[in-house]
Amino acid sequence: MTPLPQIGDAPESTPQSNPVLDVDIPDDPHPSRACWSWYRYLARRGDEEYIIKDHWVLGSKVDALNEVKMLQAMKDVRGVPQLIDHWLVEIKPGKVDQTGLYHYKLLNSLQGAVRTHVCLVLKPHTRPLYMFQTKAELLGAIRDIISIQKTAVEEKGILHNCSLNNSMIEDDGNGSHGTLIDWEFTVFIAQGQKYARGGTGTMPFMSRSLLFQLSEAVDSIATPERSLKHASNSHVVPARLIIHRFEDDLESVFYVFIWICIGYRGPLGVKRVLDKRYNWLVHKWSAVTFKACNDKKTTFFYHSHTHKFEEQFHPYFKNLVPLAVEWYELIRNKGPSNAVTFQEVLDLLDKHLAELPKELSPELLFARKILKGLPLPDIPVPDADPGVNAEKMKRKLSDSDVDPPEPITSCDTTYGGRIWTMEPIPQPKRNRTT
Repeated sequence: MTPLPQIGDAPESTPQSNPVLDVDIPDDPHPSRACWSWYRYLARRGDEEYIIKDHWVLGSKVDALNEVKMLQAMKDVRGVPQLIDHWLVEIKPGKVDQTGLYHYKLLNSLQGAVRTHVCLVLKPHTRPLYMFQTKAELLGAIRDIISIQKTAVEEKGILHNCSLNNSMIEDDGNGSHGTLIDWEFTVFIAQGQKYARGGTGTMPFMSRSLLFQLSEAVDSIATPERSLKHASNSHVVPARLIIHRFEDDLESVFYVFIWICIGYRGPLGVKRVLDKRYNWLVHKWSAVTFKACNDKKTTFFYHSHTHKFEEQFHPYFKNLVPLAVEWYELIRNKGPSNAVTFQEVLDLLDKHLAELPKELSPELLFARKILKGLPLPDIPVPDADPGVNAEKMKRKLSDSDVDPPEPITSCDTTYGGRIWTMEPIPQPKRNRTT
């Protein structure tokens, strides 16, 4: 396949103002601070749409291509982004863009902290997990994400953490399914299962084991992402390796599920305003330090807290409380030597998916409301039988006389072209005025 043109190098026939899908712009756009930023653009070539992921990755040019290596290893696994093209961004021919180029002086303490500018071209366009349309879609997507993790571990030997921001839903025109993005910090499973801390995930969704190890490794200080650090000429202290197992990533999915049920009011990503005076679980899991977060989660599992789900879940999610309780007890009753397995959680989700009542999507509910407000069409009067006064037939038929019209079909192009069948609701009888 012919490589896609790089940003800024597109031919004149290609629109230069591609709509931005998701942008995280730092307060200080200087390149030395932009290493935490990433951008995603929607790009088109012909009739095809692509996502350009423009970001900075910690490490050398070789380290920067870890995501490329992982996506190639996970090729053809359903729910994993398809890698179309990639390149290291160059500020001039042969010179790769790295944050070290913008430092006044490369001090010893900055060794290993240089980031490299990378662009990936991916398919498909996805939406965040919290933008689900029904509870069945939410649970189905979570199940798919766990299946991706299971395939990655058992067939590819890869670990991938889960958080609210890398859990997605893809609409492929034949329904929707869960996807797992952002593979730059994934690792191949190593003997001893010890790794650098970069791929441990986001604090609110980290497992208790990872939080405990990180609290020990950094003296209970969790530095905020955008806090300023001062470089010095002191030598770098080697980072402590972290034991990271598949059950840590599986536990993270549980926290993502609970987070959505408490932090959102329902489908389509409508956030809930949580009173900070109340002890919400999501606030406890957002502690400032690794130690504080670990203490909260350890207490959460040591003493039974199943009542928290009933108290804190938004009313929309109340019928998911039994799933939360069973999943919680499954984790709580397992020990370090007897970890929860992928299949146990998949079976649990299958059970509750089968019991979940049917729910109309917001689009279908909205369409029905619109159709309810439309008047019925005039029904043509049939030819009168011989001998019957035609004047008596010239009347507007009542609703009971009208056969229901054929279902109306519309194509939802926003979410992958899924077809919805909508039946208009009969209108009350009205008198025509002239």
